[in-house]
Formats: sequence, C-alpha cells, structure tokens
Amino acid sequence: RADRADRAADAPLLGLGAAGHGAMVAPLSRNAIDRFLHADVNASGRHLQHCGCANATTGKCRNGQACFWYSQGCTIGCPSCDNVTGRMQTDLCGLGKRATLNDPLHRSVNRAAAAGSDLDVYKHNPWRAPGTAPVVDACGMAGGSPGDQWMPEWGFFTDTTYAKKGDLGTHLPEVKTATVWRAGSVHEAVWQVEANHGGGYQYRLCPKTEAITEACFQMHPLPFAGSQFVQLSNGTRFDVKPTYVSDGTSPAGSTWALNPIPARCLSGKCHEGKQCTPPEPGNPDQTPCDDTPEPAFEPPCPEGSQPGLCSGNQPSEWMAAAVVDTIQVPKGLPPGEYVLGWRWDCEATAQVWSNCADLTIVAADSPDFVV
Repeated sequence: RADRADRAADAPLLGLGAAGHGAMVAPLSRNAIDRFLHADVNASGRHLQHCGCANATTGKCRNGQACFWYSQGCTIGCPSCDNVTGRMQTDLCGLGKRATLNDPLHRSVNRAAAAGSDLDVYKHNPWRAPGTAPVVDACGMAGGSPGDQWMPEWGFFTDTTYAKKGDLGTHLPEVKTATVWRAGSVHEAVWQVEANHGGGYQYRLCPKTEAITEACFQMHPLPFAGSQFVQLSNGTRFDVKPTYVSDGTSPAGSTWALNPIPARCLSGKCHEGKQCTPPEPGNPDQTPCDDTPEPAFEPPCPEGSQPGLCSGNQPSEWMAAAVVDTIQVPKGLPPGEYVLGWRWDCEATAQVWSNCADLTIVAADSPDFVV
C-alpha cells in the first residue's frame, strides 16, 4: 500500500498544475482536434501530452489533448466560475446553495461524512447538485484558465496550430465523422477518466441550428438506456450496475450517472491512514478527506493483484479503463445535425470537464440508416 501512495504522490495532479483529467472518447470530439500531432511536437518550450484512452474496440485510441478542456472555480448555485480555484472547498460566491445530492451511495467520495456536516468537505462542488454549477464554456476551456495565466489547477495544455491555452471549445471547428444515430434507438458513448475526482456526468444534445451554449444543452439532456460497462484497453469489458440520479439535478428530473470508477489518492499529499478534517478557511489547495490509497468504493472489476486496474487515476500501470454507456435517443427527436455534449461534474474539486462532438440524427424510420 505504501508504494501505491508513493506513486500517487509523484503524480503531477496538484499545486502548480494538473494533468489531463477526463474526456469523451467516442464519438470523437472536437476537443481532440490535435490527435494526429506527434507527442514530441514542441510548442512554446513544452511537449505535447496525449491523453490516455481506451477505445470501444482494441484499435488505436487517438484523443489528442481532449482531456484538458474544462472549467474551474465553479461551485453549485454560483452565476460564474472564477477560473482559478479548484480546491478551496468552500462556497466561492457565498450565495448559500445547498447540496441536493446527499445519499452516500450517490456520492463518489467521502461517503462516511454526514451530509452537510463540517466533514462533508466537498458539498459545494459540482456533483453535489448536478448541473447547477456554472461553466466557462459548454465545450470546455483549454487548460482550464485563460491566456498565459499559470495558476493552481491549470492544465498542462500545450499550444498547437489548432488551439492554445484559454481557447473556448465552442469555437473549435467541426470534426467531421461518420457518426449517425437514429431516433428511437440505443447507441454507445465512451469517456475516459484520467485524474479521478469522482462525481458524475451527463450526455446532452444541441441542434446546430442554435448557438452551442450550456442553456441549449440543458434543453436536450439524453436519457441513459440502462447498460454500462468498464472497458479495458485490451478489449475486456466488465458489466457495471449503473447508479443513476434524477432527483436534485438540473435540468429538473434529468438523469445523470455516477462515475463508476472509484477514486484513490485524491491529491499528491495522499497517504495511508490520512484522517478527514474540516477545510482550512482560505487554503486554495486542500483535499482533506478520503485522500488515501484505498478506493472510495468497491471497484467495478476484479482487480486482484492489480490495484488500480479499474479504480483511481487512469491509465493505470497496467492499461487504461474507460466507461461505456448506452444512450437512448428519443424517438421523436427531429432529424438533423447536432452537437453531442459530455459534461462531467467533479465532486472532490470545483471543476467541470466538457467535450463536444458532431453527429447526425436520422429519423426512426429512415431507410438509409446503417448500424
């Protein structure tokens, strides 16, 4: 166990910066626009870091820097994000919004703490009232902070000819794919966790006839179809009993899914036996509870002698583990061109990760649809 804590402490997740945290893998997102650049491409003195990922098949997974597009300093009930604060563990705007998701089995970390207590230290973060935290951009911001500002919780985003730190995901060009979904049918979507901050997520649509905004996505949340898997990069799949939440969510009654991959070592200060303590007022970098090498809940696959295979930060030292969901496309959805949004509301941090993909919806009775 001590060696796992040492490995976690060496991971560049805190303090001066953050590694990529999560991304949609399939359908291919606009945020992966730089996926064909080589990892040794140098821009402004930095080397491009490709996001690790596991495909829905065993084929090559190219996802570029898609895992570096996010909003931070975003706590529930606030009108905007501050672009700076990831781990203050406080109500950043002071408006007093209370967590709506309090069932321990729906929480992803620190489940032993009584909801609303001093030890419920993550109660202001996005997952505790899914969909109510603001975002900077509906498709994420490159590096999580604007321009050339380097601050706590900025991401290691490398400027390329395609995008630079501080760019907004809604300004990225379309990525033409062959993704076609039929109204009334069930399709798979895949996302990859890297630095695991727990929480949960939702898939949404926005018609291309409208501006791509958070408000547009909130008008068109997609229901889950009920099947969920954890897929390893060697092609192995494990059935997961999904945990869905629809009470206390935004839009009201919409369904969100709990991240089924439990976190381990929420910070670089993780160690065995670390005690849960209330947050220190004014401390901008604190992860005071559930910050140990043990998984926050039971991993969704048998890890055996490979701790972290389907828990903690990904890829593990063995391979990558991704989350596969089945999505129900509403039968009456008008055919046309859409943007698919993936939004991951974190629980251990005041962060929201967002990716956007292009797809076509065809009518339920379309004779041209091919699976």
